[in-house]
Amino acid sequence: MSLNKQVKIILVETTNSGNIGSALRAMKTMNFSRLCLVKPKEFPSDAVETMAANAKDLIKNIEVVDSLDEALKNINFVVGTSSRMRKVPWPNETLQNASPNIIKEAKKKSKVAILFGREDRGLTNEELQRCNLHLHIPANIDYPVLNLSMAVQVVCYQLYVDEIINREPNKSEFWDVPTAESNHVKRLINHFIEVYEQNSLELKEDKIYINGELTSSYTFQMDYYWMMGDNRHNSLDSRFWGFVPEDHVVGKALFIWMSWDKNNGKVRWDRLFNGIK
Repeated sequence: MSLNKQVKIILVETTNSGNIGSALRAMKTMNFSRLCLVKPKEFPSDAVETMAANAKDLIKNIEVVDSLDEALKNINFVVGTSSRMRKVPWPNETLQNASPNIIKEAKKKSKVAILFGREDRGLTNEELQRCNLHLHIPANIDYPVLNLSMAVQVVCYQLYVDEIINREPNKSEFWDVPTAESNHVKRLINHFIEVYEQNSLELKEDKIYINGELTSSYTFQMDYYWMMGDNRHNSLDSRFWGFVPEDHVVGKALFIWMSWDKNNGKVRWDRLFNGIK
């Protein structure tokens, strides 16, 4: 089950088109892509492309409609967001409590819509009446106001994290290369014992002999280190050739030569040439 396929983000009568682009960027970061706009003041707009940054590829898939009725067509479960407590007879949950219910509905193959209102006044009571669930983001009681795109970011983040935690992990999401099979691990250990520590190793009738003696255990004589390349996405390091024996380590990093902030696209000048402990 993918939340991206089941959940649609709906922005109602957005005034600032830059918020549309920022919302797209927030959504893509959390693996959401389905955005619907109800009567936006200005769309398409250069501001949308500018603020979307590397999420510009999602712009072509935006659905634009003239009414909330059109936006909610074929939707089974509607969630309304509000920073104010209203006298509307529907459950009003914190985001943390609402998130599991939203995921539960999505897992039932329900089509879920999450509504975000106007920048200046949110959703109307009539619009909230159409929702199965109301959620609010806990914030400073003296100023519980979030920018529209920030609210989208926070809600998508909570859903993304809760869905990742509760589902069976997909190994490809956490590893750069396929995990080793048992025979690979055995060959690696044999390599340590025979090549690095210069012992003879034999397997006879499922029994292990080291230097001609039957054994059921072995204690490594050297320390071994996990070596990580400085360019982790394009390095041949211990992920490929395993742990490295101590006598193969020929040097130690002394200082930071380069530090790049990929989020801001800038060099971290304050880190350059700092010593490494």
